[in-house]
Amino acid sequence: MLWKKRYNLLATTALMSLILVACGGSGDTGTIEETSEVDHQKVDTGDYSLGYGDQVINEGEPIEGGTLNIGLIADSAWTGILNPVLWTIDTDAALMGPIEGTFLTGDEDYKLVGGDEYGAAADIEYNEEANEVTITVKDGVKWHDGEPLTADDLVFAYEVIGHPDYTGVRYGDTMKNVVGMEEYRNGETETIKGMTLSDDKMSVTIKYHEFKPNMYSSGGGIWQAPIPRHYLEDIPVGDLEQADEVRVKPIGFGPFKVKNISDTAVEYEAFTDYHLGAPKIDSIILKRVPTSSVISSLHNAEYDWITGLPTDKFENYKGGIPGYQLVGHLNANYSYIGFKLGKWNSEEGQVEYDPEAKMSDKNLRQAMAYALDLETLSEQFYNGLRHRATSHIPPTFDKYFNDELEGYPHDPDKANQILDEAGYEWPEGEDYRLDKDGNPLTINFVTGAGSDIAEEIALYYQQAWASIGLNVEYSLKEINSLFDDLEQDAEAIDVYSAGWNIGHDPTPHDFHAPNSAFNYPRYATEEHTALLDKIQSDEAFDDAFRTEAFKEWQAFRIEEVPEIPALWTTSLSIVNNRVSAFVHGSKPGTAKEHEAFGLHQIQLLAEEPMSEDSPAP
Repeated sequence: MLWKKRYNLLATTALMSLILVACGGSGDTGTIEETSEVDHQKVDTGDYSLGYGDQVINEGEPIEGGTLNIGLIADSAWTGILNPVLWTIDTDAALMGPIEGTFLTGDEDYKLVGGDEYGAAADIEYNEEANEVTITVKDGVKWHDGEPLTADDLVFAYEVIGHPDYTGVRYGDTMKNVVGMEEYRNGETETIKGMTLSDDKMSVTIKYHEFKPNMYSSGGGIWQAPIPRHYLEDIPVGDLEQADEVRVKPIGFGPFKVKNISDTAVEYEAFTDYHLGAPKIDSIILKRVPTSSVISSLHNAEYDWITGLPTDKFENYKGGIPGYQLVGHLNANYSYIGFKLGKWNSEEGQVEYDPEAKMSDKNLRQAMAYALDLETLSEQFYNGLRHRATSHIPPTFDKYFNDELEGYPHDPDKANQILDEAGYEWPEGEDYRLDKDGNPLTINFVTGAGSDIAEEIALYYQQAWASIGLNVEYSLKEINSLFDDLEQDAEAIDVYSAGWNIGHDPTPHDFHAPNSAFNYPRYATEEHTALLDKIQSDEAFDDAFRTEAFKEWQAFRIEEVPEIPALWTTSLSIVNNRVSAFVHGSKPGTAKEHEAFGLHQIQLLAEEPMSEDSPAP
């Protein structure tokens, strides 16, 4: 499945659930809890609970130092863009995890916080009345080359994103909301007027045009990922993405620093000057693991943990693998089937919705949604570990999730009725319907070639749509190339399959607003924009109002269906018994326990990952 992350647009908040606290940005964490026996048969997919615990601890005498071996499931080579203002692919986020320290983070309610209590390198003060926040970096935080981290490094991140030669995708509403940002981007000023540094450069006050409700959320409206000015400022902004300082020798302020990078592995070594204390292990080796090799590698005890185990192989590991424990959780993400409805105007920074696009008829989109039996697809291909989505917000956000929506349950009769009434004639004796003008209709569907079952699922979609008379031709494309095509609005794509990882803030603007480059369907209407605006209005500081606005938006979006929310995803990770502690990073607020379970505190209880032949620690 092709995934991009919602919160990646705004910060390295919760950079990667694969990595524990104090290395994965600001929200993905590890914790310690007493290990108990797990009933590996207890998997209740009806209420989205996998029945596995979300954290483990192993007791024993730790070895001195040692190397932690992490497997990263990826069937395509990573792009290797290791910079928080430039990366877009989840695998790159994973590679950044050990080097990206916690600047700010999310508490138990996903509120953006800082301070020593959360192991953060900075603290934040809100001044809603003045439309300002002040971020102060604590003393003693260092980059991996020994230079001090300052608030000026945060300013530099804003300057890079706002630069006219910036090649990334993060310049949007969040940045435009900073006073003076658009003037800076247009070359009218050399600095950003709304950013004021203290004399010692340890604090910055950021002034906004508007103070919006989601600015209190981790991963919301405040960018929170500094980048080292002293290390990168001499590189032209347009060249940063290809620079060695980004791809070969990146630096951060997290507990580990990069030692070596190849196409299939990254080696990290402990950063002894880490502001929360030197790591207790010596090094980490993170290797790319093809989906086809995951199970055999675990039986061979090659890795200490792997996150996001392939659900199509659930039968091979659901009863457990000797030497390992399973960790389960419902993700804050969903897969979807998108319809291309326009183009992106890069000069204007706006979606250009095309009401005459091939897929612009809502009736056609709704019929294609009703044609799919996603419950059966989940059982057949994902062993019931995915669930038919009924909304564009997963139920992990229970306050905002609209549980009154039924989405598009499988109903081919209704699909045929919709197409008949909309004028898509199906001539007797013909295999496929005509378009509303009486011409042959061929729909081009593209999906990522990222798993063993990608083609089987594409074939299922094709057959389901053929059953209601739609001629859909499918193709598979390497994931990174598919993203490039989506961003460039390739003419060959009418429909595509992808996924969104929402992170800690469900505010939908960065995926769906008319000025978001991540609005891949290129859908924009006045009514839809008004509903988005309502979520971020002054009235939405009232929680009840904002909750209702979220639910109204979901109802409208599911009715218009510019993309079909297909499956909410669950995730299983597996952790070797020699690892002292682990929790999946989706659990909010665990950064507060950083002194007990940060990645720098993780220890190993044996020289090698344990297998069925290994003695207990």
